[in-house]
Amino acid sequence: MATSCAKGNKPFLCGVVEGFYGRPWSTEQRLDLFNCMSQWTLNCYLYAPKDDDKHRSSWRELYLLEEADHLAMLIKETKDRGIEFVYAIAPGLDITFSDDKEVVSLKRKLEQVLALGCNSFAILFDDIDPDLSSKDAKVYSSAAHAQVTITNDLYSSLGEPQIFLFCPTEYCGSRAVPSVKDSPYLNYIGENLRQGIDIMWTGPKVISKSISISSIEEVSSVLHRPPVIWDNLHANDYDQRRLFLGPYHGRSTLLYSHLNGVLTNPNCEYGANYIPIHTLAQWKKSGQCYSDRMSQDVAGGGEGVRAGETEEEGRMEMSDVSVYNPTEALEIALHEWMNEFLSSKRKLEDYGGPAKDSKSVLRAATQDMEEQYEGVSNTNDKNSGMTDDGKDRASSGSSDMDTTSENIDDSIDSEDLPTPPSTLHAPPKGACLFTIRDLRILVDLYYLPHIHGKKGSFILEEFGWLKKHAVYSDVVKKLEERGGGEGEVGGDEEGKRQEVKLKVLSQSDGEEEDREEEEEETQTGDNDELAEIWLERALRFHNLCEDVNLCFDHLTTVPNRSLLYDLYQYMSAARETTALLDSYISWLEAGGSQDHPKHKPHSRMGGIVAEMLRLLPSDEVKGRTYLIRPYREEDKDALYKVCLETGDNGNDGTHLFSNFPELLGDRYVGPYLHLSSDLCYVLEDRDGPCGYILSALDSLKFYRDFETTWLPIVTRKYPVISKVNTDEEKMLQEIHSPTLFLPNELYQRYPSHLHIDIMKRAQGLGNGTSLIKSLLIMLKEKGSCGVHLEMSPKNKRALQFYLKLGFNVLDYPNHDCLILGKVL
Repeated sequence: MATSCAKGNKPFLCGVVEGFYGRPWSTEQRLDLFNCMSQWTLNCYLYAPKDDDKHRSSWRELYLLEEADHLAMLIKETKDRGIEFVYAIAPGLDITFSDDKEVVSLKRKLEQVLALGCNSFAILFDDIDPDLSSKDAKVYSSAAHAQVTITNDLYSSLGEPQIFLFCPTEYCGSRAVPSVKDSPYLNYIGENLRQGIDIMWTGPKVISKSISISSIEEVSSVLHRPPVIWDNLHANDYDQRRLFLGPYHGRSTLLYSHLNGVLTNPNCEYGANYIPIHTLAQWKKSGQCYSDRMSQDVAGGGEGVRAGETEEEGRMEMSDVSVYNPTEALEIALHEWMNEFLSSKRKLEDYGGPAKDSKSVLRAATQDMEEQYEGVSNTNDKNSGMTDDGKDRASSGSSDMDTTSENIDDSIDSEDLPTPPSTLHAPPKGACLFTIRDLRILVDLYYLPHIHGKKGSFILEEFGWLKKHAVYSDVVKKLEERGGGEGEVGGDEEGKRQEVKLKVLSQSDGEEEDREEEEEETQTGDNDELAEIWLERALRFHNLCEDVNLCFDHLTTVPNRSLLYDLYQYMSAARETTALLDSYISWLEAGGSQDHPKHKPHSRMGGIVAEMLRLLPSDEVKGRTYLIRPYREEDKDALYKVCLETGDNGNDGTHLFSNFPELLGDRYVGPYLHLSSDLCYVLEDRDGPCGYILSALDSLKFYRDFETTWLPIVTRKYPVISKVNTDEEKMLQEIHSPTLFLPNELYQRYPSHLHIDIMKRAQGLGNGTSLIKSLLIMLKEKGSCGVHLEMSPKNKRALQFYLKLGFNVLDYPNHDCLILGKVL
């Protein structure tokens, strides 16, 4: 049953939250999860899927008989395995706290679940409007007052269950207003919520890279109890182009004795959560062993972790079981997960949700794709084998088979076609080509939100180095000297490449050391030496891209088809993207000719969207690639120029500020570069920076620093004027007496703000959307709950653009500009 911690007989909760936005897990997946949790001694499952309407949007409605039977079955299955089933309800979207009928409805709903056998409950007030309705404001002094009153009432009416959880609206450090220590909301919760109720917390951020003991001690002091961590480390519901397969990371096992529990809220795709949950179980076991050992030391007069001793040093004195190492935990989980790929115990239809319709849809899709790819062989599968030590070996003797299509201009080699999983019924026994090496590549590509895996980092670093150090003329010269001209590779060169390839493959374990040595050579060598190094590193990059391609091909042969379907879209995206990078490096290697690299068909986006994009005039976008990257110090002058050349309501304002060309930049760009450079991003094309998006996470703090830090620097550059006739004179007056602060209530709901400008040559191509969406994801990850911006009411086109992105015009009529806001 539940593992007891040192705090009385209350269990240390450790397990899984099904609390994401998206399609809930199926019954079969949940039962499989319960089996794994029981095997790994995890003791808590919190039921809170956002798309269960009777958990959240329709919380007043009772479960129908069939639904109730299903829920009762899940509760029984968890109890049979020694797992606490915690039923969570989230009424905060629309509840009227002061309406007695609402309270009765809430109690009736939880009493129904209680009658089904559930003994543990949670009430969630996350991701809701923090302001009370006008009716509730007449009864309660604050949202905290209303939430505490109804939670304490529910706790009593349910008989004060041993496990009762509360998720606050300010559920992490970055959402505490103004701070964890000084938050009126959190202090009220801590002082007035019944002591038997645990409080959930996600750490310093919504998605916390690490959680320190000091941060937990601070929030525990405010809440008057240790929190239960709702851990979003592996959550991907905020951006399902992402997937997180890495180990539980950034949480010391010393936290165990400072918490009442840890529940992970993992990926939406159930099959992708083996490593996250497995390594959490290893962390829990290590933390429990360490805590037990420390308790024994204290009882026996020992000192535990001594003053001045680091956490790592203190841990290393314990037995190996008490030391949690994410890398070692990952290795253990990898080998066990590999068995899941090789198992055919799960059938695809078990994972399709309500089975009947899903089966027919999948069957139809299978038939369509089988017809589309009928007669097309996969040459990679044919010509791949296994070495004696189990590693992949790609054959170079593949043959090509050309196919034609009325919808595709070019003939396509069979190896260029993606392998559709629908056409791959369970392979014959022994036909699986997927190996532990492939699995490591997969995990490295989709590791953690704040950390890339080894192979993923290598791809990013190598591509950046190859692009930066491409010396076209020198590379072409090398090829011509050895191959006989026109950039073709001769026999000697091909032989040398094969030697280099063998050398690279034999040194795969020392990639970082190789890169460091080559960086030194790059600094000191001449162009010929640089070309040689460049060619070797390009070959290494090609080999890694081929590894990714083979990983995809091998993945499609696994017997566990349900697992394949959870991972297919992500591995397909990785394969297609690395193919694009690989073709670009090949283009550079061939001398960087004017013709752009020809991408393989499987790397082209298909469907109606792609067809519409191809209708655009080619000369508008041909040959122009846009890059969004973080700001660097050397970008300042270029960004000031962008600001000036968009300074007349999006048009070139150079003529308006001829006397002081840096004036606009000092007002609208410089403060961000000086005070908030980590949230400044540059849009760049082949001609250099052509746009930017600038932001501040905490606007109130930003504007205070603007007044005290930035203004004294810039005001000395410009004269004080008494009359205002021109735009330049108006801006001179503004720089000395800027209008900065907006109403305080705006900062509570929309604490962050942004400023964006894009030059004419980069407008109308989706760059503004890309910049804003990228920034909004970053702001949300950093814990922001909302963002606002100011704009001229004259710019009607920009207004329509922001409205389409989900911004709303806020009602602040006393300002001479429009203020728009968006909740994150």
